[in-house]
Amino acid sequence: MRTICFFTLTVALCCGTSLQAQPVSWGMAQCSALMGVMEQHITRQPHKSVLAHAGDTMLAAAEAQSRIEGRNPDELISVYGYKQEEWTAMGYTMAFKTEFHDWIDYCGALARSYDVPLDPILLN
Repeated sequence: MRTICFFTLTVALCCGTSLQAQPVSWGMAQCSALMGVMEQHITRQPHKSVLAHAGDTMLAAAEAQSRIEGRNPDELISVYGYKQEEWTAMGYTMAFKTEFHDWIDYCGALARSYDVPLDPILLN
């Protein structure tokens, strides 16, 4: 019994758990991907350019945050790409999903918390 408990504890400590939060930089990169996909679906100005600028700004913040975290900023490419594919696959229906609205709220809160200068249109 002791061996099983020790093994379980060792695995939990070495391998981590699913309860560990992702790095903030990853969240920023995922928000940037969402803004980029939203920008692809928008045709009217100024919203299209606001979203394009916001996506670029959030990705730059993700890169800076990644360095603060001691992480390699190059890993953001795959984080961004993965989330971009997910949102793109949803198409226009993404706007009707609860997940989309949760992410919009999360991205706004993240930008405010880390002083990422986004257009006030996006932070309301």
